[in-house]
Amino acid sequence: MTVWIYAYLAGQLDLLKKRYAEEQKATLEELVRQGNTKKEARIIVARMRPVEWPGLETVVARAVERRLAEPDLAGPWRPLTMVEEEELALAGRWPGPSLGVTMRQRNYKLPADLVTRLRTAAWRVSEKPLRELRERGLVGSGLVFSDAEKTMRDELSKQLYPVPRIVREALARYGPAASG
Repeated sequence: MTVWIYAYLAGQLDLLKKRYAEEQKATLEELVRQGNTKKEARIIVARMRPVEWPGLETVVARAVERRLAEPDLAGPWRPLTMVEEEELALAGRWPGPSLGVTMRQRNYKLPADLVTRLRTAAWRVSEKPLRELRERGLVGSGLVFSDAEKTMRDELSKQLYPVPRIVREALARYGPAASG
């Protein structure tokens, strides 16, 4: 899954990955100093890895799971139709103005059931404002809007919860630098 996340979140994840690599190396060296062969030490570290130093995909998945458990996204949701699934699988931005912050594109291989729940929550929460945007003709590239139309589009867009927004919120609330 490809998402755009805030640059500071991407930086936090990069630092976490670097820290994990350093900790694994230090642990390996310590195990060898304790008398384990290099091969034995590598096996011990490999067994520790999923718990002590989970991959970034696991870190992101855990944060998204927690965000999807919050009342506004928890559902239960009506399953997506085939047409909705196809539309959600397309690349491209959802309607709305630029956030005006630096973003980084990241790709994460998340469990298929989590991706389905994430896309379903995004679509169901956004259904009403997205329908209104479409009905008012406020969706599409190359359109020129009046000031009132821009204001209406921006207000309705604030109600949208596209997948990247949910992932960004998940990482901000439950990612590596989140307090608590």
